[in-house]
Amino acid sequence: MKENTIEEKLEIITQLVRDKKAENIIILDVEGTSDLTDRLVICSGDGDIHTRTIGKYMIEEAKKMGVPIHHKEGLENGKWILVDFGVIVVHIFDKETRDYYKLEDLWEELVRKRKKLKES
Repeated sequence: MKENTIEEKLEIITQLVRDKKAENIIILDVEGTSDLTDRLVICSGDGDIHTRTIGKYMIEEAKKMGVPIHHKEGLENGKWILVDFGVIVVHIFDKETRDYYKLEDLWEELVRKRKKLKES
């Protein structure tokens, strides 16, 4: 069986979170900034029940489609769920936790700094 490209995996994963009405979906290209992953998908759910529903559905359906999962955590409390697909890491937050950690702001700043260094 042929392995999906990163873009194919990204399309599958983002569609799965959309299927369960994830909110404010952001995709960040962190290739070259992180040794751990190339893309981040960050999204929110409207409370811990919603975030757990998004996470469980995404995991179950990705497995059915042959997209391997390396690690998952946070499904128990639903505040911050992390699912590691290798080249893609998905973060599913409840709104309060996302507002507190501002993960996308941190990564966007790192990506901007990396681009500036390459340009100089």
